[in-house]
Amino acid sequence: MPIAELEKVCFYVPKHNVGALRKYIFKLSDFHPLELNHNTLGDFATLKDRLERVVSLGSKRKPDIYATSVLSEKETISTGYIEIGPVLSEIERLIDEHQLLTNELNNLNKQILGLEPFQWVSAPWEDSHNWHWIKVALVKKSKAVLKILSDLPVAFAEGDNGIVVAYYKDDDETAEVIREYALDDRLLTHIGRELNELKIKKEQLTKHLADVESQLDTLLEENGTQIRKAFDYYSVSLEYARLVNGSVDTQFLGVVVGYLPKEHLNDALKEVRALGGDVLQLPPEEDEMYPTKLENSSFFEPYESITLMYGPPRYDTYDPTPAVALWWNLFFAFMLGDAGFGLMITLVSLYGLKKIKSMEKILRLCLNVGVGTMIIGIITWSWFSTQPLMINGKALGLFYPVNGSDVNTMLVISLVIGVMAQFYAMGIKGWWMLRNKDYLGFWSDVFCWWGFLSSLIWLLLGGGSMSTYLALFFAINLILFQGRESKNWISRLGMGLIGLYGIISPYGVASFLGDVLSYSRLMALNLTGALMGQVFNSLSFGVMKSGLMGIVFGVLMFVVFQVFNFAISALGAFVHSIRLVFLEMYGRFYEGNGELFKPLRRVGRYYRFEEVEYE
Repeated sequence: MPIAELEKVCFYVPKHNVGALRKYIFKLSDFHPLELNHNTLGDFATLKDRLERVVSLGSKRKPDIYATSVLSEKETISTGYIEIGPVLSEIERLIDEHQLLTNELNNLNKQILGLEPFQWVSAPWEDSHNWHWIKVALVKKSKAVLKILSDLPVAFAEGDNGIVVAYYKDDDETAEVIREYALDDRLLTHIGRELNELKIKKEQLTKHLADVESQLDTLLEENGTQIRKAFDYYSVSLEYARLVNGSVDTQFLGVVVGYLPKEHLNDALKEVRALGGDVLQLPPEEDEMYPTKLENSSFFEPYESITLMYGPPRYDTYDPTPAVALWWNLFFAFMLGDAGFGLMITLVSLYGLKKIKSMEKILRLCLNVGVGTMIIGIITWSWFSTQPLMINGKALGLFYPVNGSDVNTMLVISLVIGVMAQFYAMGIKGWWMLRNKDYLGFWSDVFCWWGFLSSLIWLLLGGGSMSTYLALFFAINLILFQGRESKNWISRLGMGLIGLYGIISPYGVASFLGDVLSYSRLMALNLTGALMGQVFNSLSFGVMKSGLMGIVFGVLMFVVFQVFNFAISALGAFVHSIRLVFLEMYGRFYEGNGELFKPLRRVGRYYRFEEVEYE
């Protein structure tokens, strides 16, 4: 369970060669700089943010130029400083203008939509302000309002969505009632004329907007390559800023400090000495924790993403990825458990590995779980929740989850897997204790729990007096040593006794039982997918019996239902397999509180940079 060995190094060269030194380190990439100061490439960061806005718009307006695809391979280029300022400024001006015009049009549309229902009111109501005795108002229309108005000294005219009311100005009592139901006074205007003005303005703005969009599209298209390169250049420049932050320039020397994998040390030493400098291997400071660089074989490498979801290991510990990878594979495969689904995953993964190099790790992970799912599906002889090629009415598999008796078999298998996984997790803890020569910890926190829990299981299975004596022997040891950190013997014995239950000890009978029962989800999710698929198949096959059109619709239903069943089952299998690893296994031996090694990246959204010039 290896973690890459790192060296904390200090590169130093004559000041006139510091640019060449940083260029070499940046091209090497496999370097984690220390943060010695807070210098940043401010202009580059600002330009990157501005370009992000342009590229985001370009992906919507010109997806053929700016959108990326997992199927596309990144072109490898070398480049120096890219001048993009004038073009970028013009595009930003057009974007801002486009946003303003869009907002104006939205406001106009709201005004038009608000006025159009009241066109029936349209009249030169402005003149009513000069009337001496009469006042006019627009009120809501309802049966209740009409009844109220009929009892008031007013004249009114109904429209589709309102009522125009005329009343005496000096009648304060009537005015108070009218105000309670009044609509916006601005609607009492020459709405027809105002609508015409708004529509003319909308037409003008629409033409102006179309012109701006045309200019914007032209600039995005003509400068597509330059914008893409500039965006990636300034994105990668932020990685270069990390390198600058790990640098100190003195009057005569340029210094870069960081963590370097030991395998690169000799080559780096030659390069730096060729620049007139040297490399110092720095000792770690007190309580300093190096970043962690995972280093696994090509088979286990795809499973690193699962470990990193929990958290990277500390540099001074171990990488649990190889230890739990196959367990996660088993959990996922058991819960999905259909050979047809496994075959689909396998074929898609194999095709993707040939076509999509950028997703190689995730596709290799999918290939592994696909093969595992297919193996479990063959054992249960489940192909898209059907059992083809039955011989004398009997399926070729060992058992089938939908059968009543086989459900019990699968539950027992699930619980046995749970016991084995728990003992295995304890074993990893024990291995680490032995490696660190913590023999008492191994005896009390691992071996005695192995013995005690095994004896209890043996006793439940009818092991007789021998299992009882063994259980008592290991229980006494656990009581004696679980609270060994306490110097008070009474306190130690009390803590040991409580620890048997699992409150303060690393395991405990109750927590062990709960964790083992948690593995029943292996059977439950397998059974759920099988039952759901069986119901879908019954519906689909029933439709297929209705002639030619029935066959067509039945096949379509079968495909749609199976895709749905696969999506739901695969999601459940992924979530619950992750849970079993994180809680029931990692919870026994792994902390995951390290800092991840972050190499200098020279890969952008569109391009991979062989060489980048910043100095």
